[in-house]
Amino acid sequence: MAQQHYCVVSSIRPPGHRPKFGIEVLLLAFLTLDFLRPLFITAQEAPGDTPYYYLGCYTARVDLTQEQLFSKGPQVCVEFCEVKDYSFAALSSDKCYCTHTIVAEDKQDDQLCSTRCLASKSEYCGGVGVHSYYSTEVARSAAAKELKVVNASQNSLTISWLGHNIMKHFIAGVESMPMIRVTNYMIKTERLHTYSTQPFYQPPEFIVQGNETKFEITDLHPATEYKITVQSLCESNTQGASKCGLASVEGTTVVGDPSPPPPAPKVLASSDKTITIQIRPIRNNNGPVTKVLIIVERVDDSITQPFDSELLGSWRQAEESGLPYYIAAELDYDRPGDNKTRKFVVGDGKRYGRYTNPPLDNKNSDLHISLGVVSTLNNITKTLYTRSTHEQHVSSMDNFTYSTFESGSNSVVALIVTCSIFGVCFILSVITYFYLRYKTCQMQAGRGGNSHEMTMQQPIIDRENNGFVMEDEPPHNVESFKEQLNSLVDRLETSKRIPRNNLRLNVNDVIAMGNYGDVITGKLMQNSLPESTAECQLHVLSLDELTSTDQGKLLQEFRNLIKLQQHPNILDFFGVSASTDWFYFVFEHQTVTLKRRLIESRRAPSSAPVQRITSLSEQMVLQWIYEIASALEYLAKSKVVHKHLSSHCIYVTAEMKLKVSVFGPTPYIQNQKKVDLTRWLAPEALRYQHYSSKSDVWSFAVVAWECCSLGATPYSQINNSNKVLDALKSGSRPAQPSFVFQDLYQMLLNCWTLEPSERTSFEDITFNVRQMMTSPRHSLCFDVQPSKPGANEAVLDALPFYMPALEMEN
Repeated sequence: MAQQHYCVVSSIRPPGHRPKFGIEVLLLAFLTLDFLRPLFITAQEAPGDTPYYYLGCYTARVDLTQEQLFSKGPQVCVEFCEVKDYSFAALSSDKCYCTHTIVAEDKQDDQLCSTRCLASKSEYCGGVGVHSYYSTEVARSAAAKELKVVNASQNSLTISWLGHNIMKHFIAGVESMPMIRVTNYMIKTERLHTYSTQPFYQPPEFIVQGNETKFEITDLHPATEYKITVQSLCESNTQGASKCGLASVEGTTVVGDPSPPPPAPKVLASSDKTITIQIRPIRNNNGPVTKVLIIVERVDDSITQPFDSELLGSWRQAEESGLPYYIAAELDYDRPGDNKTRKFVVGDGKRYGRYTNPPLDNKNSDLHISLGVVSTLNNITKTLYTRSTHEQHVSSMDNFTYSTFESGSNSVVALIVTCSIFGVCFILSVITYFYLRYKTCQMQAGRGGNSHEMTMQQPIIDRENNGFVMEDEPPHNVESFKEQLNSLVDRLETSKRIPRNNLRLNVNDVIAMGNYGDVITGKLMQNSLPESTAECQLHVLSLDELTSTDQGKLLQEFRNLIKLQQHPNILDFFGVSASTDWFYFVFEHQTVTLKRRLIESRRAPSSAPVQRITSLSEQMVLQWIYEIASALEYLAKSKVVHKHLSSHCIYVTAEMKLKVSVFGPTPYIQNQKKVDLTRWLAPEALRYQHYSSKSDVWSFAVVAWECCSLGATPYSQINNSNKVLDALKSGSRPAQPSFVFQDLYQMLLNCWTLEPSERTSFEDITFNVRQMMTSPRHSLCFDVQPSKPGANEAVLDALPFYMPALEMEN
């Protein structure tokens, strides 16, 4: 920025304006700041992002009085007029004027204000007989005011703010439209600190209306500090939507029940009065570990008394109440280095925290040592109690000693009998194998190696077509291919033949790569759409570079597209477009895949009294399965085979509806990694590339299993996709999670029969899922009952893993 100079002249104030004390001091400050401005300029003050608004070009007014400074740019003049409480600044060359009003009838063509400002050639400072007017309302005034956190729970933060006070001006005595209007607020969440070691998924951005003053951010993690930013989006009289204010606040979610449960303490040694235990490091994903309680429980198999944490207290209280359990010690864990492997002697007679550790009666009682994890944050405390079993007394390999069987003992007899039975079975198996091999060779020799012409030589899974769609014969040459392609384009509706100038391409945003070309994002301008501009994805083809095989496949897929009408659960086909060198298929664009949404919904059980492992409801998951089945039922009735169905090519809209992509390649997972579809394909498609509606049934069941298992990887126990077919033929199928009940899993098994003709139809699938939706929790239940010991751990262990490396192509 060029250095600016100011000239101070005698003060001539407009009538009725009260002078302010210290105006000369302010002018001196402006001179100093402007001189140092090039040294401290920030992005906020950079040219093109100035915090004031240009209002337009107006006829020069004789009633305006020139102020005390000469300004070579609007920035200094606007700041000066703002300090003096004026609403507008007017500039003519380097002369600065301030005023409270604008005469609307004086508005002129902006081209008349053609004088460039001396300090910034990109801005205008009036012209011949005209002034350039600027508003002194800075954009920062539109920021959300008094932003604060008004409520916090384990998984949510509620924020509130004061709405923007719309300021109006009076132009020549007539109330004008507001200069700045907040249209929306964009809310972002950034994690600052957490106690969790689990994978973190960035919360999405939220857009709320400009008249909102309160919002609840959900799906957060317990005991985690977040920075919440509220960005104001504004419109002004002269500009479109823009960012016009920023406010932020920090908040912390409430501490949750400690998770996962700590490992049981290991008994190192015991005597009549003491038991020495080893406490391993304790992990808590839902808050800090502040204290650990040592709990002693006397176990008597003849008398059982349920464990009640509400009655748990000191040893003396237990004696008075006749309870078989008490707290022996309270260990501090709030200092660095406390949470490590520690030894502790139970029964040493000392006092730890609020509790006395009395000597034990270890000789006459069966004692179990358990732990209680205390987590305190912001004066809220949550405690998790665990129960130890007899296994903590079992010797490990660290103190294992060898022993021998006594002569003639039952163990030796049992071992000899078992070895004898296995030996006899092995010998019989060898004899049977050689006998069957001999008979097989003898039968083949009797036939002389010939077979009848019509005899089927392959297993039934290899020869059953079941509606397999043969590909079209490839075109003979490029001219024939283009001729067939043009005939298909002519069959399209006029609205689906899109002019090339209606497309805006993001050529660097490649989201997938297929046999025909790349898939990129862009925008479509078309008046027939609800909005004038729609986000879209474009399949870009170079027709001259396609092989004859790809040409035939492309024509077949294009014919399939023409068959299909608009369906609520299928990605919309906007149409085709062409230029001199390229051909485009244009589709609706959605960004959130079903796989991503399922993974992001996972969460550790943390909410009482009923805990859940996902933010999704059972009804929603069944609804999604039904929507996928409905889309594929429509494809089957239209005699269209999908061929590459997976959770990566199904999208979740902003209204939580699913849309299936039926054309082109599957989008990249990340870092331009392609998806390996092996784990979703039916056996006949894997071995012979035989695709049919029945092979789509198989793939649908795999996707439905992913929905139930919250985005788990199919066959995650198989780390090589080349071995998937062998596993399928041997009977391997995706396992049934503990929270998926038999009726729903049996429906999936009916889709996974090796014989395609025996698989259920999509019509039956949609009917069955509709029946399940009437009572979703009888088919699927994501609840965890915390009252059951180890329930959290059991359900989390039963939740299959998502292993993205196995789903990518090598």
